[in-house]
Formats: sequence, structure tokens, C-alpha cells
Amino acid sequence: MRALATILRIFATLSMIGLAAVLWMKWEDFTSQEYAFLDEVVADAYTILQSSREDQWKDISQKKSHFDEIFDANEPVGQNDENPLAVAASSLNSAENVILKNPEYGESLDALTMEYGVDALLWNPESKRWQRNPAVKLSPPAGFTDPFANEKEFPKRDVKQEDGTVIRGVPRDFRLRTVIGMFYKDRNDRFKEASKLRDMIVERDKLLREYQYLYSKEKQRKEELEDENGKLSVEIEVLNADLKLEKEERQKEREAAETREAELSRQNAKLEEERILTKKQHEEFIDQLQLEHKEVIAGLKDDIQKADAEGYDRAMKIMTKEQQGDDSNGEAKQVAVNPFLPSTDGPPQLSKAEMMLAAQASTIGESGVPSTVGRIDGKSGMILLPIGSERGVVEGSVFTLWKEKRKAARIRIQSVSQGFCIAYLLPQFGNPQSLRPGDSVHVVPELEETL
Repeated sequence: MRALATILRIFATLSMIGLAAVLWMKWEDFTSQEYAFLDEVVADAYTILQSSREDQWKDISQKKSHFDEIFDANEPVGQNDENPLAVAASSLNSAENVILKNPEYGESLDALTMEYGVDALLWNPESKRWQRNPAVKLSPPAGFTDPFANEKEFPKRDVKQEDGTVIRGVPRDFRLRTVIGMFYKDRNDRFKEASKLRDMIVERDKLLREYQYLYSKEKQRKEELEDENGKLSVEIEVLNADLKLEKEERQKEREAAETREAELSRQNAKLEEERILTKKQHEEFIDQLQLEHKEVIAGLKDDIQKADAEGYDRAMKIMTKEQQGDDSNGEAKQVAVNPFLPSTDGPPQLSKAEMMLAAQASTIGESGVPSTVGRIDGKSGMILLPIGSERGVVEGSVFTLWKEKRKAARIRIQSVSQGFCIAYLLPQFGNPQSLRPGDSVHVVPELEETL
């Protein structure tokens, strides 16, 4: 019996120890939850307050004081002058935005201004922290009313009804989180409202300062006009006397000006006669130059005709010798060639007289015309020549370019303007790579069917 009693006492003692351990563990878990809740609320509050940004809050405080000082000074501002109060308000808003538009602040504000209802947070015994329940979607509070005021619908603890169903409660911790979030939201709204009110004050203050500026200017102008009015009365009398004297002097000056005008008219007529005489002499000089030029051209034409006749005679003599079989000199047979046609051995050779005629002609003849390369682009196959529509060059015409008695390139005109033309370099002909800007070339026209 004593052994049984001893065993019962041991079991009773162990039961009491186990019950105490369970109670202690529940108390420890409850204490951990409460402490974790308090720690999180405090940390969230300091995040919302941005207490670590001491320098930014100090800057905001200084700019608020500066804004108040400018507002109290109420100095007039001109219509086109910058309003110092607007500058101070903009600077203050920028300083506040460093806090209010900080991502850390914005994310914390969005996360904390919520209604923490039934099962909104779950306790994690391993990390000993409250965590959001992913199965519950939180929503921000609508206004400042208590969303859990109806305790029958939202009791503070779980309530088991007679039918066995359980109404889940909203703990006091969740309710406190919700109302603190409302304070956070209200604080943020107050900042925005204060910024908006400052902007309204600046707009109204701007008009007020402008009116003050205009009023002070008008008052100052009125005083100046009153002073000037007295001075003007005295000055008018003096001016009347001066005006009379001035009229007499102007009359004398007008008479002198009329005399001077008559003299200038006479000089102008004389200069006009001299101009007419000079123009006549100039025209006579131009006519004389044109006559001399025509005589020179006529002489050059005679030289050309003479050279043609001599060439014809030489060709006839050669042909006569060939017919008679006279080749005693051992010279190679020669064939009379028109010097104005293109040659495969080199560009047409022109005399000075022929060069002058070719330069003055309105179109490019069969003998071609000397020119220079303006620009050339081997990549695009384009070339620019300083001859244009004034020489009869038209789009689509084909020319051969000779350089140092060699065929350098064959071109087709792409566009023509006054003084220059742009052409394509036709492929598989000559050596266009040898052409450079500034090179002297001989431009000879070609018939389309010969290509």
C-alpha cells in the first residue's frame, strides 16, 4: 500500500510538473507573440516616421522656417519678377518629397495601411514573427470608422456557437495594427494637404504681391507727378519764350536750306549730264570691243579654213602617191583623218583657235571640250563635271572622258544644272580609278548606238 501511495504521489507530482511546463510554454509563446508584435509595431512606426533621415528632416525644418520668413516679410514683387515665396515653396516640396516619395516609405505605407481582419496574420513559431496569411487578401480601410466595431460579427476571441460552428475572432493586436495604419494614412494625407495648401497660398500671395507692387508704384508715381506738375508750370513759361526764339531761328535756317537746295539742284543737273556723257562713252567703248572681237573671230575662222585646205591638199598628195605606188621614202601609209572626230589613240588635238571656238560654243561638238574633274565617288560611281545646261548638256547623254591620251571612263548624264552636271560611271570601260578631283580631262560626246 505504501508503495502504491508512493507511486501515486510520484504520478501526481509529474502531472503537476507537466501541467506547469505546458502552462509555461503557452505563456512563453504568448509572451513571444506580444513582444514580437510590439517590436514590429515600433519598427514600423520608426520606418513611417523616417527617423533615420535626420538630415532630411532638419533640411525640411529649415526650409519651412525660410518659407515662413518670406511669407511674413511680404515684400512686393514685380509682374515679371520671380516670386520668392514660390521658390521657397518649391524647395520645401522637393525636400518633403525626398521623404514622402522614398521607396522604403511608400512600400511600408502601402503595407501597413490595411484592415487586419480574421486570420490576416499567422504566428511562425520557428522565426517567432508574425507573417501575412497568403490565403487572406487585405484591403485598405475605408475612412476612419472601426471596421470591427460589431463584436457579434467580429469578436475579440474565437466564439463557439451552440451548433458547433466557430466565429473566428479579431485579436486586439490586429485591431491595434488596423487603427495605427489609419493614423499612418492620415499623417500622409496631412502632408499632401499641407503641400497643396502651400501651393494655394503661393498662388494667392503672388497676386497680392503684384497688387502691392502696383499700388506702391502708382503711389510713388502720383507723388512724382505732383512734384513735376509744379515744375512744369514754371518750365512752360520758360519754354514759351524759348519757342518764340526757336521759331525765329528755324525761319532763318529754312531760308538757308532753300538756298542750299537750289544749289544742290544745279549740281545734280550737272552730274546727270556727266553721267549721260559717261554712259555714252562706255557704250561706244563696248561697241568698239565687240567689233574688234568679231574681227578676231573672223581671222580665226579664216585660219581654220586655211588649215582645213592645207590638210585636204596633204591628203590628196598622199592618196596620189599611193595610187602611183610611190613609197620610196619607206614611210608608213597614212590616211587623212578628220581632226574633229574622236580617235582611239587619244583625244582630239585642237589648236588654240579651235579651243577658243569650242569654249565659246553653246553646245559641245564632235571634237569635245576640255574640262576638269570636280568631284568623283568610286563607291557610288558618281562624277561631277563643271559643264552644264549652258553647254547644251542634257540628261541621258553619253560622253567619253580622255585623260592623257587614254580613255579613262565613259559616263551617262544623270542630272544637269547651270554650271555643272552629275553623271554615272558606266562599267567595263577605261580606268575610272585613275581619275582624281582636279584632273584635266577631254569630254567627247558619243552616240548611244556605239555603246
